[in-house]
Amino acid sequence: MIQVRRLSYAISLVASVLLSPLPATAQEKIKLGLLPFSESLAAVIADKQGFFKAEGIEVEISKFDSGAVAVPVLQSGRLDIVLSSTVATFQAIEQGLDAVVLAPGAIVREAPPDTTVAVIVRKGSVGSLKELEGKRVAVNVINSTAWLHTVALLDKQGVDRTKVRFTEVPFPQMNDPLLAGQLDAVVQVEPFRSALMSTGNAEIVGWPYVETAPNTDITQYIALTPWVEKNRALAAKFARAVAKGAQFAASNEAATRDINQQFTNLNPALKDKVLLPRLGTAINLKEMNHTKELMVKYGLLKTPVDLAKRVFTP
Repeated sequence: MIQVRRLSYAISLVASVLLSPLPATAQEKIKLGLLPFSESLAAVIADKQGFFKAEGIEVEISKFDSGAVAVPVLQSGRLDIVLSSTVATFQAIEQGLDAVVLAPGAIVREAPPDTTVAVIVRKGSVGSLKELEGKRVAVNVINSTAWLHTVALLDKQGVDRTKVRFTEVPFPQMNDPLLAGQLDAVVQVEPFRSALMSTGNAEIVGWPYVETAPNTDITQYIALTPWVEKNRALAAKFARAVAKGAQFAASNEAATRDINQQFTNLNPALKDKVLLPRLGTAINLKEMNHTKELMVKYGLLKTPVDLAKRVFTP
């Protein structure tokens, strides 16, 4: 009788183990650095919509004001992947960063309007870019991506850029000085551009990126080469999830606007008014090299950087 009871207990124990749900597969973790702008939406959507989770990835997101700030944190090993601007990526690699481009971020549209910067003046104050000679023009940072494409546009329009008085003002703080007459023009980005244009007292006189580098990759996700070599499968999963995020944004505008408003802390009144970025699904090396040529021309790169062997292929 005792042996029968023991056998019965053993059978019950085995059955309970076999019928119990299997433990969830452990998620691989990625420390991801993003910019607090809509250019980060592909990764943000991948997180919010469960595309990372479906790939078995858990992301820990940190925000940085610019790619130039995020890249040194990547280099220190405190981040695995960061969203960087094309200018910051080229400059960092030139300075010795051993990095790989994993996936595209945002892309310049072929025609305005676009989420990239616009040159904005007070209504009726400046009739053309040529009239900016001798005037005060605000950019977020001199020698930044916005500055680069602005000086390229000025040259294209026959403006003597050496006569333009560039001054540095953060994007969120540009609008009031322009309207008050303390600045003659600002190189402004979304969502601050929409807020400025909504006053009815400003007008756009140029689109630097669209007019000098249409279809160019503005931002991209990069990782250190040793990390990619050690985690190739994980890098491929990340790239797939980000591509799904970009595809979602292209076909789900209402949901994307909600996610954008939450991520960027956008004024709810502007949620349905701001322009959303054009997000890429494949790295465009040809257009990135066009930005490189501009950087060499205007002194932001001393030597050309070859990205041909730094584009990730699963």
